[in-house]
Amino acid sequence: MRGALILGSARCGSTLVSQILNAHPAVLSVSELFAAVGHNAFRPAHPDGARFWAHLATPSRAMAQVANPDAAPSEFLYGRVAAPAHDPWHCPPILAVTLPHLTDAPDALFDALAEPMRARPPAPLAAHYRALFQAMADRLGPREIWVERSGGSLVASATLRAMFPDAALVLLARGGPDTALSMRDYPAARLAIWCWRRLGPLGLDLLHPRRHFGRGAAWSVVAALGGGRAIRRIVARRPSPAEAGAFWSALTIRGLQGLGYARPMVLRHEELCRNPRENIERLGRHLGIDIAPDWLERAAAMPQRRPSRLNALSRAERDEIERACAPGEAALAAALAALPAR
Repeated sequence: MRGALILGSARCGSTLVSQILNAHPAVLSVSELFAAVGHNAFRPAHPDGARFWAHLATPSRAMAQVANPDAAPSEFLYGRVAAPAHDPWHCPPILAVTLPHLTDAPDALFDALAEPMRARPPAPLAAHYRALFQAMADRLGPREIWVERSGGSLVASATLRAMFPDAALVLLARGGPDTALSMRDYPAARLAIWCWRRLGPLGLDLLHPRRHFGRGAAWSVVAALGGGRAIRRIVARRPSPAEAGAFWSALTIRGLQGLGYARPMVLRHEELCRNPRENIERLGRHLGIDIAPDWLERAAAMPQRRPSRLNALSRAERDEIERACAPGEAALAAALAALPAR
């Protein structure tokens, strides 16, 4: 089965793209898998199936604080499941968003995947992920392509390109100030901003190209030491516009550097909402899927234009966040100018 990766910062409209792709019968829309697995998403390099499945199936204390029905009610899909088999406030990572996004019976799919995945021999991590995607497709019906998208995946662009060198790439972009303002109100993004600001000076760089969150071994230690009470205090604090903007800029700059010489399709969130039909057609052509009229009609009705969050800021706050986002905006503009027109 072919593969594709949606790369973007957190809060850039990637949930909408997952919903659009999930409506296509040929697409296995893998939503938030890497983000949910968290500090174990890209390690170790060569696990056996039991360890790989354990990372997908073992509840995480840290994730429970930022992904639960109270903290993220609209994004945390397992919180909407009727009669769930697991505690929605402390569920297996793969059940948080990924499986409920694909099926109305996520617990049954979870149980069906467990045995074959645990039985796999040692293999490269990417091979386990590919086997997981194929197993999902085998249970759900024929699929031509898997498309994974996780919030903040742009920071892992170099890692993901190395793991899945044949995957089609889509760079999802959204204006920096609006993205950063959305990050201020999202628990997982608040935690990421805190880790970047507070742990970076200690040598734990959340955005490092080889030791970023999900890949660096030290993040497992941080996750084990971080108690629920401490995380609750961190996510209760709203970052300043300057802090959120500076984080967005740093993530964008590092992630674009990780793309190297790759030439992804660029999908701008604002353009998707302004002209959905044209941009969804472009996305379908890039992924090599049939642009069926019924899918296009349903998908084109999903994007909704909303007023900018900048409108709610004072002039001083607006200047503050625009200055903080300026380095990332400049890096993004330079990167897009270097890409061929599509």
